[in-house]
Parts: sequence; C-alpha cells; structure tokens
Amino acid sequence: MKTRKRIGVIIVNPEQVYQHRIMDGIITQCKRYDYDIVAFSPLVDIWFMDKIYLNAEMNLIKLINFDLIDALLVVTISLTRNDDYSEVRKLAKYLKENCPKPVSSVDIPIGDNPCAVTDDAPAFRRIISHVLDVHGVKPEELYILTGRQGLQIAENRIKGCMEELRARGLDTSAVKVFYGDFWFPGGAELAERIISGELPVPRAVICGNDFMAIALTNRLISAGIKVPEQVIVTGYDATQDAVVNETPITSFIPNIGGSAQAAVNILHRRLEPDAPEIPPDEVNDNALCIGGSCGCSTNINYIRHNFQQALYKTSHDYTKGYTSDTGDMATIIESYMLEKLTSSKTPEECLEEISRQTYLLAPYRNFYLILRPDWLDTYNSLKEGYPPTVRAVVHTIPAGSVSEDRLTYHKDDPHRDFPTSMLLPQLTNPRENPSVFYFAPVHFQEDTLGYCVLQCDLDQNVKLSAVFRNWVRNINNALEMTRVQNRLISFSLYDSMTGLYNRRGMDRAFNNLCRSATERDSCFVCVIDMNWLKRINDDYGHPEGDFALLRLARCASDIVTDERFCAIRAGGDEFFVIGIGQFSENMGEQKKQRLLEAIDRTNRTSGRPYKISAGIGYCLKKYTPGIKLEELIHEADQNMYEHKKLIKESET
Repeated sequence: MKTRKRIGVIIVNPEQVYQHRIMDGIITQCKRYDYDIVAFSPLVDIWFMDKIYLNAEMNLIKLINFDLIDALLVVTISLTRNDDYSEVRKLAKYLKENCPKPVSSVDIPIGDNPCAVTDDAPAFRRIISHVLDVHGVKPEELYILTGRQGLQIAENRIKGCMEELRARGLDTSAVKVFYGDFWFPGGAELAERIISGELPVPRAVICGNDFMAIALTNRLISAGIKVPEQVIVTGYDATQDAVVNETPITSFIPNIGGSAQAAVNILHRRLEPDAPEIPPDEVNDNALCIGGSCGCSTNINYIRHNFQQALYKTSHDYTKGYTSDTGDMATIIESYMLEKLTSSKTPEECLEEISRQTYLLAPYRNFYLILRPDWLDTYNSLKEGYPPTVRAVVHTIPAGSVSEDRLTYHKDDPHRDFPTSMLLPQLTNPRENPSVFYFAPVHFQEDTLGYCVLQCDLDQNVKLSAVFRNWVRNINNALEMTRVQNRLISFSLYDSMTGLYNRRGMDRAFNNLCRSATERDSCFVCVIDMNWLKRINDDYGHPEGDFALLRLARCASDIVTDERFCAIRAGGDEFFVIGIGQFSENMGEQKKQRLLEAIDRTNRTSGRPYKISAGIGYCLKKYTPGIKLEELIHEADQNMYEHKKLIKESET
C-alpha cells in the first residue's frame, strides 16, 4: 500500500445541491488520479443568521495544516451570497499568508490563483432553444434575468442565449436583459416591475438560476399573472427547491462536476506535470429538466426523484439492515438520538452513546471524534483556533467492516492525546484505496470543543447531507449537556477550594473501590487534622489560612500514589486518604512517613513565616464485605489524636 497525494478542499454548507455536484466531480477526478481528499466543511450557510454559531463553524479553517496537504481546492461560491464576496477576500488573504501549496477554485477565483469556470453558455443555448422551438417565443417577447453585471458567470449565461439567437439569424437587440443577484430578491424585483406595468408582460423569462425563477414565478402568480399560460419561466441549477415549488420550475443541470474535475486538473498539472491528464466529463444529454413553468408536460421521473429526496419518510425496510438508502432526516429524528445522548449520566456514557449512533452516518469507513483535552471544563472556552494538543475520544467502524485501524474506542483517555498539527494520526497511513476525510467542527455556540472526521472510500461516493449536519448538532448539544452535568456533579462531589473529594464524593469513591475488592485486599484510612489553623488566620489573615489548607491538601494528595487511593477534604481543617488493595502490613506507617516528609518539604519551600503542622492517624484492616467506613475513620481518628498529643508535648 502506498502513501498517496492529498487534495485539501474548503467547502462550506456541503449539503447543498451545488456543493454535492462539486464534490461528485472532485471525488470522480481524485479517484482517477488515486488522490486522497481532505475536506474542511463548516456545516452552515455562510450567511447563517446566528453569527456567533457561524464564527465557531468557520473557525475550522484555522485547523488546516497546509503541510499535510499537497494542494488546495476552494469551493468559492459556498463562501458567497447576494454578491457579497467579503468572505472570499478574507480567505484569499489568509491563504496568501499561510498556504504555500498550489490553490485552485471553481467558478469564482480565490485571490490570484487559477480558477475553473463552468461554461454555462452551451446550457443556456439549449434552454433558449427549447423556448424558441417548442413554445414559439420570439426575441422581442423574451426577457433574460441574470446575476450581478460584470460577474463572469452572470455574463456567460447571457452570452449563451445571444449566441443561439445569432446562430439562428435572430435580432438579439430585441431581447431585454436584466441584472439581479442570483437570489430570491432579484426575481421578486423583476416581478414587481412587470406587475406594476413599468415593464410589459413578456412571453418568457429565462432566469440565470432557480432562486430567481422561483421568486419571479410565485410573485407573478400571486398577482394574477398565470405561469406558464401567460409567462413562461425557466431556471438553472435544477435544485430541489425548484422541483418542490408549487409550480415546478423547468431547469437545467449544469456541468458543475466537470468544472470541479477541471479544478482538480489545474492542481494535477502542478503536482505531476509529466503525468497524463484526464479530461473532464461532458455535459449530460438529459440535463434539461422539464417542470410545469414552461408549459410542457412535467417530467414525472424528475419530479418523483426529487420528491423522494425531500419526503419525511417514517417507515423504512430495515430487514436487510441499515443502509445509505434508509438514511434521511426522518431516520435521524425517529431514532430519538438526542434523547438517548442527553440521558447519559456520565461523560463515559455519553461517548459510548455517540459511538452507538454512528450507524446513522452509514456508509462510511471510520469515524473519529476529536476533542480538547479540557473539554469537560466549563470554565475554559475557546473562541479562536484550536489548542496545541487534542484527544481522540471516539473511533468507530461500521458493523462487519474491515478498517486499517481496527482499534475502536469511546473513552476520554489522555493516552490518546496527539498534536493538533497532525489533524488525525491515521490521515497519513498507507491505504489500499483512496479516501475522503470530511473534517467538521464540534462546538457549542461560540465555544470550540474540537472536531469530528468521517472517512469514506472514494468508491462510496459519500457527500455530507442534512443528516450529517443534524447528527453533529445533536453531538454538540449532548457534549454541552454532559459538560454542565459534570460540573454540577463536581459541585456535589468535590470540595471547591482544594479540588479533593468532599464527604459525599468520598462515599461514592469508597463504594466504587469496594465493588472491585477481593478477600485478599485490605482497607486503609488516614485521618489528617491540621494544627493551629485559627492562629494562622488570626496572625496572618484568612487568605494565608486558605493557602495553608491548600498546601496541606497537596501533601495529602502526595500519598495518593495510584487509583487504589483517593484524598478527601472532610470539612474545615480535616482531610482523609482512603484506599483498598493488597497492602503490606507496614504500608500505613510508610504512608504516614511520606506525608510527614511532604509537610516538611512544604515548610522549607513555602517562604511563609509559619509552619504547617497536622496530627496524623491511620487504620489498616482486612477487607470484608459490608465493612463500615465510619468505623475505620473512627479508629484512625483515635490514632490521630494520639499523634496530636505527641506534637503538643514536643512544642511545650
């Protein structure tokens, strides 16, 4: 197996139809060249109304380590809306400063880098041919509505129409051209001008995309102008929105996949200048999709396919198991995934449930959840970038599958920490077949918790969908609930000053130790009672008293040498250390001496004008089922008072 070249991809809101077609082209061409794909995918629209949430999504761009990719392809249109290119300019500046690798894009350039622009002219020649030949529309009856004036893709769509008219010897000057914004307002504005009488009612309007066509159609109909009886309307892009519109829009499937393949070829020429180049696929002969807006009989198969994608289906045939065919939004909602996740009582249970729910992402090869090592700490937040180290807390593979990394897990284990610059340790592993690695952000509102990675074989041709976005949303919410719940548990189980267990935490810890105890084990209890705390408070102030308590707590923690022991602040100036295990008879005395040495070390290094002192007593007894912790504490307490007497006698 070889290590292959990796093409990085920045693609925002990847569930949209344009982005799906782009990824189809990238996957197809990278498979031909045997390249891996590393896609960084903020999951919401670039103009998502919750800017705090959007910023956390876009923070994913800061994760990219350009040393781990050989070239970068930017899906630029996914960074724009309503002719606003501010995010494109921002990213171009970031790439110029940080990315030394070859860069290309599709349809809109990113900085000075080469761009593969979709040639829409042939598609619009076919659209206008349909309007002219089938519906008999004359040039003087025709309006063309496109995007912003001067934008190459907007002008290209006009160009195709005019080329076809000239090829037929028709007068292009009779055609009225209007510029819009490639969004709903552009179509609605033209409709208002027609409705008001400012413009005569045309026989046909050829729109530069579906969104303008939808808005134009619906506004005309609401004003009593019939579509298609009075006005024929066509769109472009063949989006699901166009199909499910009350009047389905006649549209066209653009060869965006071919443009994406051309963008990969730009990078291929830089990476392997001497290797043969595979040309992009040609436009599909069946690209014209007939809806009701032009007056033709609607293509039922076209409508049926898109309605199938849009339906909320509550019944599936699972007799052959869960497959990608059963994975729609209804499946994730009806799975009650969020309820299962949020019912987790501990972080471990939450991570385990996340691993169970990855079946909803099928098909895939590997799934990884990567979090900040301090993800459970609600007092720390991360709004910009990523920490230098991250932790892999979940890895799953589909049931019955074979993975290069067979070790699956769902555990918050520091041993799985790795430098964030690696992105994913498995990313650079040799593999038999090329893969796509989809990186997506994991966060709660503005607080970045980490990221997740979905690895799929290119043969699986997986694109991220609304299912994936909502699956990750559920994970975000479940992790935050676990964080809050963990903090509340910490309040109830831990002492806020020292971080040691309180008495309630002690009872839980002792019960846990007892569950794994055997007849060969012994129980150990050490009671530590601080001397002269009131004198320190009176002479030096309560902050110094708190400092002394924290120092003694640290000394108590010093004799907690492994998971068989735990330290407790029992209240005020009293501390316990308890443990269950196979202990030697002199272990109690060894622990006491180690504690005294820790106190002496603290006094020598603290720089304070007072010394910390404590009475220490311990009890070591054979473990028996049902043994009472309070009885052990009482015996250790008695021994502690004996030690206190010795201390007082030595000081007088």
